[in-house]
Amino acid sequence: MKGLLLKDIYNMRKVGKQYLLILLFFTCYCFFLKNPSFFPMMTVMSFSMLVLTTMGYDEAAGFDKYALTLPLNREDLVRAKYLLLVMLLVFSFVLGMLGSTLIGLFMQGDTEPILDQMLSVATVAVIFLLVYATILPLVFKLGVEKARMMMMVCYIAVFAGIFIVFKLAVGLGASGEQMEEKMMILVPAVVILTVLYLIGSYFVSIRIIRKREW
Repeated sequence: MKGLLLKDIYNMRKVGKQYLLILLFFTCYCFFLKNPSFFPMMTVMSFSMLVLTTMGYDEAAGFDKYALTLPLNREDLVRAKYLLLVMLLVFSFVLGMLGSTLIGLFMQGDTEPILDQMLSVATVAVIFLLVYATILPLVFKLGVEKARMMMMVCYIAVFAGIFIVFKLAVGLGASGEQMEEKMMILVPAVVILTVLYLIGSYFVSIRIIRKREW
């Protein structure tokens, strides 16, 4: 498992310079928009995509076939990608929060409350966790290139679901303060449901990889 994660980290170094430029662009754009909260949201989005980048490298090199000749099993290949996804989201969350705080201090001499920032960035992280938990089984089933056509559908489905929930809450007559209170109550439920969805996605991917033929 450790070797699989190290392999992915070494592969991600290939796009390291591009990501430094991306972070620089996000930083400049925050100053242009005068909105430091843009930085963590885009950071989470960009870094979460790296899990598919590593899978693309594996597919191009035929790594999965080679890996099965090593003292590894198919389940290890799935575990490594899900663990990598969680690690990328945690890393991008921390980096995004740090960047947003520094940009806010430099830009305004002050920042929005840290808890509000954390809630906003955590919400974005949960959204992309749901997106990639939906995409990963498709990638294990179809391969990266074929699954790319389904990715937009996954994005639309997840964001549409969130939009519908929000509209339903507004339709029920919830005011801004009431929405805030309800959101705070719903946070634990959202976390639990997200974890359950990720676990379900993991077991679907395990089932797919066991039946897959290369």
